Amino acid sequence: MNFFYLLLSTLGESGGYVFDRLNFKRNRIGFRQLMFLSFLGMSIFLWLFIWLTGVSFPHFSLVPLGLLVLIIGFSFGGNVFDALSLKADDLSLREPLIDFYPILAGLMGYIIFPNERKSVYLWAFVAGTMVVWWGMHRIKLRRIQKKGIGYLLFGTILYAILPSLYKEALDYLSPAYIAALRAGGILILTSLFLPFKSIRSLTPPRVWYCILSSLSCSIAAITGLYAIRAFGVVVTMLFLMLGPALRYLAGQFILHEKVRKSEVMSSVMLTLIVAVAAFAR
Repeated sequence: MNFFYLLLSTLGESGGYVFDRLNFKRNRIGFRQLMFLSFLGMSIFLWLFIWLTGVSFPHFSLVPLGLLVLIIGFSFGGNVFDALSLKADDLSLREPLIDFYPILAGLMGYIIFPNERKSVYLWAFVAGTMVVWWGMHRIKLRRIQKKGIGYLLFGTILYAILPSLYKEALDYLSPAYIAALRAGGILILTSLFLPFKSIRSLTPPRVWYCILSSLSCSIAAITGLYAIRAFGVVVTMLFLMLGPALRYLAGQFILHEKVRKSEVMSSVMLTLIVAVAAFAR
């Protein structure tokens, strides 16, 4: 069962990226509307999950409250920059830095948690870094693309800190409550600091794509936390390196974007790296 947490987390995360990109591409949704609708949907789905599964309400103390504040703060900042990065011309241009998120997060987990260290994992992350750098080096970006990728760089750094915070918080809170409180906190911050001007901008197509995105992201949020609890940060991030292949397929066949040979090669190499590291003894 624990393996399915890794699989669903990867699929859910990739699905969220695809639906958001479709919403931006087809409906020209603004990032404020995108964030509000997405986290409103996630909050509803996650609290519904808690209600249906009967997860007991946790006991709060100073430490878990402090960890939640950090999680919500880093998540809010990462999502702001991630939403702004949709200014890039197509999904595949975002991939090199999206690919780097689990690598950087895994390296942080490797440093912070000694009990998760295994030399083959370190070599896998180093090799993955080289592959991502090679993929970025081969892309020629225009001005709007550079702006979008620059935003994503900041978002990636903030995202990469989160898994280590999640693992610490899991000692005090269940995955469902961490995911639900995080989504609710970001929704409140979005409403306060990034309000959109007109309710008329929430057209039915924009809302429907955000519902699909928030459902995918809700699945990824809960299963990702269960995976971290079961396998740790390093192994979970290692398997999230399989995400690029899914997103490139989506870019080619769903978004009808041209996927470059270098990007296909990068995703194949990352998949091979994960396979070798996962089965090495």
